[in-house]
This record gives sequence, structure tokens and C-alpha cells, in this order.
Amino acid sequence: MKTQQLLPDALARVPLLSRLSSAQRARLAKLATTRKYRADSVIVRQGDTSMSFYVILSGRVRIEQEVGDKRRLALREFGPGGYFGEMGLIDDMPRSATVVAVEPTECALLAKWDFGNELREDPDIAIALLPILSQRIRDLEALRATEQPAWPAGLISPQQSAVSSQQSADR
Repeated sequence: MKTQQLLPDALARVPLLSRLSSAQRARLAKLATTRKYRADSVIVRQGDTSMSFYVILSGRVRIEQEVGDKRRLALREFGPGGYFGEMGLIDDMPRSATVVAVEPTECALLAKWDFGNELREDPDIAIALLPILSQRIRDLEALRATEQPAWPAGLISPQQSAVSSQQSADR
């Protein structure tokens, strides 16, 4: 089957786009292009401007992040059906990681400006994205709640507040 015919199904497996109608995904798929990368090719580089969203059609990629003194930390690998750069469709933040092809890889790319034009033409796409983005926020808040927050100087953490209240009640 031709790659272009597989794109709507590949987009349907991306959580961010899963709530779109099949017609909306088909329109996005028509706007997408495909690109092939050789093994060890850098697909996107940390710090670069986000211009496209990628869906892996074949091959494998490694997500790396520069830490400290230019060391690279391998975060994870994705194969067919994996995706990266989806938040770059929405915000103007630089890439947070470098993505390298581990083996010969083919990706579908959806350009940020094409996605933006579709949002303007069909605002229901934006409405379909809201529950997914909301869930991401909830997931991050839940994760953050399990960590011990570092409170800025001068502010009282909930734990300190509870201790102060108990001490006042004991007096």
C-alpha cells in the first residue's frame, strides 16, 4: 500500500489527533509530506525551532537530551507508529530534545503552518484537541503532586503551614 494511503491511520494512532474525525485526519494527511533518513541522521536538534510534527512510518529513532557539559542522555526509542514534535504544532518553543534515526527511517511530517491553517479553517479541530491537552495537564499535575516541591524563599509550603497551625493551636 502506498505511504500516503497509510497516513490517516498513522495519524489516528497519535493521541493528540485521536479525537479528530476521519475527514479531518484525511485532510491533515494530504498536507503531510514524507521524508527518509539514513541511520545516525539527526532528524531534529535540541534548541532548534519547531516547524513540523513527525510520525514514524518505518524504522526507529532515539530521543536524546543534552545535559550539563554537552553529554547526551538517551531518553527513549520509538518505532513505527511513534511520533514526536506534536507540541511544536501548538507552541513556539524550541525543540526540547534531539531525535536521531537509529536505522533507516521514514517519517510523515506535518508542517506547523499547514496545521495552523487547518485550525483556522476548521475550529472543531481545536475543540477536539482540548480534552487531550487538558488530560496532559492533569497527568503532569498528578506527577508533580507526588514530588516534593521546592518552595521559593519567603513562601510557606503546605507542610510548614500545617506545622505552624499545630504549634499555634498547642499554645
